[in-house]
Amino acid sequence: MVNFDVYKIREDFPILKSKVNDYPLVFLDNGATSQKPRRVIDGIKYFYENINANPMRSIHHLAEKATEAYVDAREKIAKFINASPEEIVFVRNTTEAINLVSFALPFKRGERVATTYLEHHSNILPWLKLKENGLGVDFVDVDENFDLDMDYYKEMPAETKLVTVAHESNVTGTINDVKKICSLAHSSDTLCLVDAAQSAPHMKIDVNDMGADFLAFSGHKMLGPLGIGVLYINKNVAPKLRTFMTGGEMIKSVKINKVEYADMPSFFEAGTQNVEGAYGLGLAIDYLNGVGLNNIESYEKGLMAHLYQSSKTIKDIDIYSGRSKKNGAIFAFNLKKLHPHDIAYLLDKKGIAIRSGFHCAQPFIEDKLHLEGAARASMYFYNTKEEMDAFVNGLKEIQVEYG
Repeated sequence: MVNFDVYKIREDFPILKSKVNDYPLVFLDNGATSQKPRRVIDGIKYFYENINANPMRSIHHLAEKATEAYVDAREKIAKFINASPEEIVFVRNTTEAINLVSFALPFKRGERVATTYLEHHSNILPWLKLKENGLGVDFVDVDENFDLDMDYYKEMPAETKLVTVAHESNVTGTINDVKKICSLAHSSDTLCLVDAAQSAPHMKIDVNDMGADFLAFSGHKMLGPLGIGVLYINKNVAPKLRTFMTGGEMIKSVKINKVEYADMPSFFEAGTQNVEGAYGLGLAIDYLNGVGLNNIESYEKGLMAHLYQSSKTIKDIDIYSGRSKKNGAIFAFNLKKLHPHDIAYLLDKKGIAIRSGFHCAQPFIEDKLHLEGAARASMYFYNTKEEMDAFVNGLKEIQVEYG
């Protein structure tokens, strides 16, 4: 049973009252970024008007308030994923988080990383870059339902130092069994990195239960500001890592002949951070906790069930999502006679925002779907069944007009 009123929740999001081309906005591009509740928007304004200072440095009143806000945000985020505050590193986004791991782990020539065909480019390109230095890169395959080949993890090469995998595919919505993958990795003394960019906004995450050594997600996909992200680093793994960036606040002492670095998380937070972003993400987490992640996941399951049922009335549609045992709120598709960019353009004329193209997952789109692109609607808990109906009707109207 869902314990919230979606229509009341929508009142908290000013942009959802907008009109596009004289149509009510139907925002179905939440996989790219989410909209922001007034609490977050007003909170960032409050920060700049009442708190703004550089934390962890000066001892004046505003600096102390900024430090308190920054520390409080870190504690909220740690609790959100059942971690310790010292295991939470602030970054710009999931992309930076994964790149940080690729630089900080001391890979040796001949060692291997296992990524998958379901990954966003952010979880492919850092490893291909290291391939230039002698790192082996394996791509775990998928079956006809776009589920990962779990046998790979049971028999992966002994040289594999890191397994990295998306918790949820940003194309198909496939939710991978990352707990099992991490467990299989650890049985081979291999570390596990989980990309939770698409999952953290929609479901409860417990890094201890999951067993991840690293977990990355972005604030802007979960009601928070742009430009703030999180990298969880298990405290037992942290001592094995090298510096990523150097500069202010990530040191204990600097001498001409000797540098002593700070402990986690400061070790990876050189320079002035996106403090207002962290503060805003903390407010977003307050909002999500108020709604309840279990409520969000349950509501979205019902929303997607309604959409899949309605989509059966659309002729000449190919649907690529929803095939796995467990799926998120993503609907990837094509209409047979229209290019995905045309679909997105024509829906926008009706006020409906979706995404089209490779979705930063070109190897999967080209090599596994054998397509030049796909259209994608991605939902969040403020979307309604009426919006799903508007989306389906919009596709039907496009087919009649242009198909």
